[in-house]
Amino acid sequence: MQRSTAILKKLAICLFLTFGLLGCHGDTTQSAATAYYEFSMENGTLEMKDGVRLAVTYYRPVARTPGETFPVIMEKVPYRKDDFFALGDYAYGSYFAKRGYVVARVDVRGTGGSGGGIPESEYSEAEISDLEELIAQLSEKSWSNGNVGMYGISWSAFNALMVAHRKPPALKAIIAAHGSTDLFYNDVHYIDGALHIDSYAHQIDTDNSMPQSPGYRIDEEYFQNRFDREPWIFTWLRQQQDGDFWRKESLKFRTPIEVPAYLIGGLLDGYRDFVMEVSETSKAPVIAEIGPWNHAWPEYGVPGPNYEWRQKAVRWWDYWLKGIDNGILDEPRRMAFMRTGHAPATDLATLPGYWRCGDQWPVDGSTTRRLYPQTMQRLNDAPSPQASAESLRYRAGAGMAAGGWWGEQTGDMAADDAHSLVYDSAPLTEALEIMGMPQVRLRVAADAPFYQWAVRLEDVAPDGQVSLISGAIINPSQRFSRLAPEALIPGEPTTLSASIHFTTWRFKPGHRIRLAVSNAQFPMIWPSPTPGSTNLFTGADTWLELPVVPTENETSQACVLPASEPDDKAPFGKEPQGNSPVFKSVRNEQTGDSTFTTSSETIWTLHDNTYRSTELYQWDVNDAAPANARYRGERRNVFVISGNEIDLSTLARIESDATYFHITFTKTLRENGSLVRERTWTDLIPRRYQ
Repeated sequence: MQRSTAILKKLAICLFLTFGLLGCHGDTTQSAATAYYEFSMENGTLEMKDGVRLAVTYYRPVARTPGETFPVIMEKVPYRKDDFFALGDYAYGSYFAKRGYVVARVDVRGTGGSGGGIPESEYSEAEISDLEELIAQLSEKSWSNGNVGMYGISWSAFNALMVAHRKPPALKAIIAAHGSTDLFYNDVHYIDGALHIDSYAHQIDTDNSMPQSPGYRIDEEYFQNRFDREPWIFTWLRQQQDGDFWRKESLKFRTPIEVPAYLIGGLLDGYRDFVMEVSETSKAPVIAEIGPWNHAWPEYGVPGPNYEWRQKAVRWWDYWLKGIDNGILDEPRRMAFMRTGHAPATDLATLPGYWRCGDQWPVDGSTTRRLYPQTMQRLNDAPSPQASAESLRYRAGAGMAAGGWWGEQTGDMAADDAHSLVYDSAPLTEALEIMGMPQVRLRVAADAPFYQWAVRLEDVAPDGQVSLISGAIINPSQRFSRLAPEALIPGEPTTLSASIHFTTWRFKPGHRIRLAVSNAQFPMIWPSPTPGSTNLFTGADTWLELPVVPTENETSQACVLPASEPDDKAPFGKEPQGNSPVFKSVRNEQTGDSTFTTSSETIWTLHDNTYRSTELYQWDVNDAAPANARYRGERRNVFVISGNEIDLSTLARIESDATYFHITFTKTLRENGSLVRERTWTDLIPRRYQ
C-alpha cells in the first residue's frame, strides 16, 4: 500500500490494555551501566471543554526522588490504542519512559477508547483544538515538568505539524515521520491532485465503527456516535478539487512553523516531500532525515539499512524538554540515503548505497542537468531543432508495475513502459548521482477535455531491465490554477509542469536515464473516462531536469549511525499470526482488462481475548471503457471479548461512469452470530476533473 499496509507490518499489531495500573519493568537484559527508569502503565481519561472525555494511556517513569517531574511526549491517532495498536505503542512508550519521559497515547474523539462522536473527517477543528487542550492539561500534571513534545508517524505526524503551527505555549518540540504539508496534493485521497481510491479509506471507516474500548458496549450511544455515522469516504469523494476543505490545516498555505522539528521520511513513502518542504521554510531548528524505507520508522523500515533513530530522539527531547545542552544542534542536521542503483526487485531487505550528511539542502556543489525528449525515443542534452508530435494511445489499465502509490519496491517497469512514451539517454560514460525533486515539463495536446499524465524517472540497465526511481501525476485541469480547474481544449496544445517526488539515485556507467510518459497509472490513480489518444510535442518546451549532486565515496562513513535496538515486548499479548498483505495484478492485453487486488489476515491474542481482522480489495478497469472503472472492498473485524463475539463487516463499492461516481457502503454488525444492525449508505457524486 499504501499507508496502512506498512503500518500493519509493525504498528497495527494489537494488544488490549485493561484500565487501571500495570507495573512494567521493561527489558531486564539491559546493561547494568544504563540507569533506566522503571515505569508504570496507567489508563485514564482527560476531559475536554465540551465535556467529552478522551482516553489516554500513560507510560510513566517511577520517580527516583520525591517531587521528581518529567516532560511529556504525546501521540494522538484514531487507530485504537486498546486493541489494534497496543503492541506498537508499547514498544515506543516503554523506550521513552525508561529514559525519563512520560508518554501519553490518546485516541481521537469518537474512536477507540475516547468518548464523543466520530469527527466529520481527518484533522477536524475538534481534533486539533483537543490537542491544544491536551497539551495544556498534560503540562499542568503534578508529575510534569511543564514541557510537552509531540511525536508520531503518518496521522500523528500530520497533526503534530498542524498543532505546531498554532504554537501552544507548552509545546516545545515535535518529531514527525511521514507527514504532509499539503492535504490535497500529498495525502492518501488525491495523489498529486488526482483521485486515489485507497484501501486505507475503507479500513479507517470500518475500524472507526467498532464499539468503544474497553467495554465494547453495543447500545444507542454507540450507534449514534459510531455505527450510524456516514463513512468518511463519501466526504472525501465530494471534495474532488482543492479548496478550503483541504487547505484549512495544510501548512503549505500557512505561515512557517516556529516549533523545533525532527523530521523523518522514506524514499519509498508517498509523503517524503514534506521533509524538504518543512526544513526549507521552518523558522525554528530542524533535523531532517530521509532513508530508503517505506511508511515506517527507521529502526525497522523495509528496505534497510536501518538505524536506531530513538537514540537521537532522546537527545532531541533532552535538549528541548529537559534543557540539557548536549550539542545535538552542532551536528550535521541533514541526512539522506543515496541509493547507488540496483536491479528491479520487490523483496530487497537492504539497498546498496550510503548516507550523505550535511547542514544544507541542496548539498554543496549541486547543479541541474536538463534533458530533452527527441524522436527515436532519445533523451538528449539539447532540444530538437524542429519539434515533432509523438502520439500515445490511452490504455486505462496500464501502470500496475508501479504499485499502489509512489512508494514500495517495484519490479521491472517494462510492462508499464510498453504503454508509455519512453525516452532514453545514451549510455552514461561515468556515474551520475541525483538528490532532490526532478522537474518535468510537457507540451501536450489531447482529443478529449480530460486526461491525466503520469511521468516516471527510470534507470535502464545494460541488460534491458528497468528500475523505477520516482514519479509524479499531472492533473491537467489544474495547469493554470488548482482552485479554478479548466478542461483541456481538444486539439489545442498546452504546457504541463510537475515536480517528481523527492528521490536519490546513482546512475552507473553504461546505464541509461529514462523518462516514461503515460496517461494511466492504474490503480494508483482512478482512470480518466474517455478512450482515445494524446500527443507529446518534443522541442524546447518539453524537458526533464535532474538535481545532480557531486558523487561521493560511499565508504567514507560520513554518517555514523547506531544499530537498531530490540523492542521491549509487552507482557500481555502475543505476536500476531496471519499473512502480510498479498498484492496481485493481472492484465489481459487481448481483452484490455486489468485487475489489481490486495488481501491480508491478522489474528492475535490479548490476555484471554482474541482478535481477527481480514480484508480483500479489488480494482478493475477495461481499456475500451475506462469510464466504467470499479472498486470493491471487504473488511471484517471479529473481536471476542470476555467470551462475547463482536463481528463487524463492511462492504464498499465504487463504480464510475463518464459523469458520476456511484458509491455504496454497507456496515453489518453481529453479536454472538446474531444480526444486530445493518445499514447502507449510497450516493451519486458528479465527477469533477477526476
